Amino acid sequence: MSDWKRIFRGHVAGWALASAMIAAPALAQDATVPADAPAQAADQAGGAADIIVTAQFRAQNLQDTPIAITAVSADTLAARSQTSVTDLGQFAPNVALAPATSIQGNAVAAFIRGVGQLDASFALEPGVGIYIDDIYYGTTFGAVMDLTDLERVEVLRGPQGTLAGKNSVGGAVKLFSKKPDSTPGGFVEATYGRFDRLELRGSANVPLTDDLFLRVSGVSKNVDGYMKLLDYGCVNPASGIPPSSGNKNCQIGTEGGIDVMALRAALRYAPAGSPLEINIVADVSKDKSETVATKLLYADNPSVRSYVAGDPTAGIPFDSRFLTGDKSYTSYATYATGGNYTTVFGIPTQIAPGGFTASPTSTVKAWGLSGTIDYDLSDSLKLKSITGYRSADGTSAIDVDGSPLAILLQEFTYGHEQFTQELRLSANFNDKVDLTVGGFYYKATDTIQGRSQIPTLLFDFLADDVVKNRSASVFAHGEFHVTDAFNIIGGLRYTDDKKSYRYSRRNVDGTLPSGAFFTPNFLLVGLDGLTGTFKGNRVDYRIGVNYRWSDELMTYAQLSTGFKGGGINPRPSAPDQVQTFGPEKLTTYEAGFKADLLGRMLRLNGAVFLNKYNDMQLVRYQCPESVVLSCSVPSNAGDAEVFGWELEAQLRPADGLSFDASVGYLDFDYKKITNPATLVTKDMIAPFISKWQLSAGVQYEADLGGNGTLTPRIDWSWRSNFYYNSVNNPYNLIDAPSLVNARLTYQAADKDWSLSVGVTNVFDKFYYNGVAENVGTFGVVTGTVGRPREWTATVKKSF
Repeated sequence: MSDWKRIFRGHVAGWALASAMIAAPALAQDATVPADAPAQAADQAGGAADIIVTAQFRAQNLQDTPIAITAVSADTLAARSQTSVTDLGQFAPNVALAPATSIQGNAVAAFIRGVGQLDASFALEPGVGIYIDDIYYGTTFGAVMDLTDLERVEVLRGPQGTLAGKNSVGGAVKLFSKKPDSTPGGFVEATYGRFDRLELRGSANVPLTDDLFLRVSGVSKNVDGYMKLLDYGCVNPASGIPPSSGNKNCQIGTEGGIDVMALRAALRYAPAGSPLEINIVADVSKDKSETVATKLLYADNPSVRSYVAGDPTAGIPFDSRFLTGDKSYTSYATYATGGNYTTVFGIPTQIAPGGFTASPTSTVKAWGLSGTIDYDLSDSLKLKSITGYRSADGTSAIDVDGSPLAILLQEFTYGHEQFTQELRLSANFNDKVDLTVGGFYYKATDTIQGRSQIPTLLFDFLADDVVKNRSASVFAHGEFHVTDAFNIIGGLRYTDDKKSYRYSRRNVDGTLPSGAFFTPNFLLVGLDGLTGTFKGNRVDYRIGVNYRWSDELMTYAQLSTGFKGGGINPRPSAPDQVQTFGPEKLTTYEAGFKADLLGRMLRLNGAVFLNKYNDMQLVRYQCPESVVLSCSVPSNAGDAEVFGWELEAQLRPADGLSFDASVGYLDFDYKKITNPATLVTKDMIAPFISKWQLSAGVQYEADLGGNGTLTPRIDWSWRSNFYYNSVNNPYNLIDAPSLVNARLTYQAADKDWSLSVGVTNVFDKFYYNGVAENVGTFGVVTGTVGRPREWTATVKKSF
């Protein structure tokens, strides 16, 4: 604790200075009040609007909720040009959301306060929970969702072990769709932009009867890829590598393109004066996007060479000649097999071109159906049932070398099916106690099918794995109102988990590996049909107090816990690597404040926290007990502490003028490494830990005197550099850019139509969202390239 005190004292001055300098939101003080929000959640003219959130199982004003929350309205999302889940991390402190690298497929890398999960494998749990209308989405695969027709987004920081439906150890991202209501209307919106961007969005709210309401919304988004795939032999005709196509411009494809369609229908039954409300939501989406834009950054593996018929020792080696221009959006990836190799066993082998070709796409087809029933048993007793089913499947390809050679080529089809059921019974006892008790059930079946070819390991196999996950929990959460100003909070959750992983590893002709030395897949013999299982249970708790000193200031302090469930190694290279790992546990000490100052002209919210990690899940790369020394096995391998703080604020000094900003700070420190086979040392830090994260925005709504309004807006975001992998080295260090977005919106006087022009990445910064680094085994590093400058023009018509 002495270290914590020392760090805290060292940052008090910086925290106070930042408080004085920034003026920003809890990020969406203009958030629209939900249709079922209490009547007192009214607009506050000339100041910050009340925001209603439901993080503690009941509708509360954000400023009365003792949790670090960033709440963002639909209007704010549009003003910032935020259209995807991965955009949300730009303006929330200590939050990182980015598209995962191509090796993870169509997935999101999500971290809050340095807690998250990079690996999209179904065998591993997300560290950040994503919720769609209170339905937990149990995987990072397919989580790069479009933000269409939303009411608001809530980003909750810190462990939600006693609150959210499934333990979300780092925090939660909750998407809340607009509910149907009795007001007819809707909108249509069209956008055109760079890379032939064409987006169509629309929504219609239709009252069917006095009690029954329907809302239908949809989106179609198409954007050409910005990373050009070039034919190396065509660009370099004297290289000795023949061209693979006859294209005159030497281009064979693109990466980074977007092709998304989605449709959502919501039906709401809410008779006036009735204790019953039923909401049924169905959605379907089809994402046929290209794989994320990926660029080769490092190449040095003389064991991999170009194909020369009849001579496996010949060929052009994999080296820096295959790197393209430093800041060019180009790659020589071919997604095709073929080459000469020296295996790790010291023997040469050849693979003729044309046997295995993958498509540079990252697709997801998904649909979901949910039903929420709210029933007021009495004025003080309410019952809520939340039932959901979701299905997602898609195919992703990986060309890990980004060159015309082939080091590792994979194409997998992923399938995810889940069912969730949550019941809550909430009671209010004479306005002295608010109590919620309930239960949660989650069941998922996941499949991974496809082909993986790693010639230096003599791997060329078909996988057909099945992962099953069952989690059940009971919980209780109470708020004790000791006085009108002082509250005590307590929460408890018991969780029981069970998981299984069944492996299938077969030769490409469907036969089992023979096991004979140096034959294809001989290392994998015995894995086919093998099943690994994990069982575990856990109790989490939350204890807190909060005090409202005045209408302007509320402070809180709390102790909370959470965990990321254990599981089974999804990538064994031999049967003895089918190993389980236990849960990763987190205890958080947090204190914060929420303030509305200067007659509500300034809103300032802040928190300071200390995270204590135990049994961190890290990948170990050496397995001396295995028949195969090299491995990739998740293990409980360390303890750590993370000290941090964050501030958000919003300033509205005059009608139409607003400023917003945020700052986050993280200091990570390993306290113990229990398994040195992870190759992690105590001087390293965990992935996605940026010491500093800053954002700011300004907009002014100019009244054109009966001719409508004109609103310019500028947003800026920046984070300090961070390591992408747990084993830190210069190859996986990400130097994050300073990004600026701008938007200008004209809205007609009757507000029935608007025209907006926007630019993202205004200064056209070239940057990387992430890297896939494997210098030790494959001699390769590739980077996921962020989007370049893009302009858009949008017309919106309301009716």
